[in-house]
Amino acid sequence: MKNYNSIIKMFKLVLMLNILVSCNGFSQKPLLPAFKITQANGSVYTAQQVEAGKPLLIVYFSPECDHCQVFMKSFFKSADEFKNAQVLFITYLPLDRLVKFGSEYPLNKYKNIVAGTEGMTFVVRNFYEIREMPFAVVYNKNGTLVGKYEREIPLDKIIPLIK
Repeated sequence: MKNYNSIIKMFKLVLMLNILVSCNGFSQKPLLPAFKITQANGSVYTAQQVEAGKPLLIVYFSPECDHCQVFMKSFFKSADEFKNAQVLFITYLPLDRLVKFGSEYPLNKYKNIVAGTEGMTFVVRNFYEIREMPFAVVYNKNGTLVGKYEREIPLDKIIPLIK
């Protein structure tokens, strides 16, 4: 009988250890993709540089997309509303197209806005499973995803989310 109880205790212990080990295999998806984007000036900006404790707007776009152009024009009309948030504009197109985009919009006027290309890595594009552009995600100051938009990005709904 003692031997039987020992076997049962050992079985329970092994079972609990397996459960604990297997739980580590089901890790959650990270909040942000592990991106590296190259800015127009050649410097690299990474996900590790995103400030904790601030709202974040990530916009994935193409400088050549008509919908993206419409969004950018309306965004920069209300860009001051985003002064307390971090804003990342990310594209996959080559650096020369990003440079042209930077000359069309007042990016340098805003210290909280970073624009860059991820090139053909598609880390951001795959992470969010982006199908249409422009695409935007909004994280509140606690790092919680609070909004996700494709093609039509309603600034009137995003602005309250970042306040």
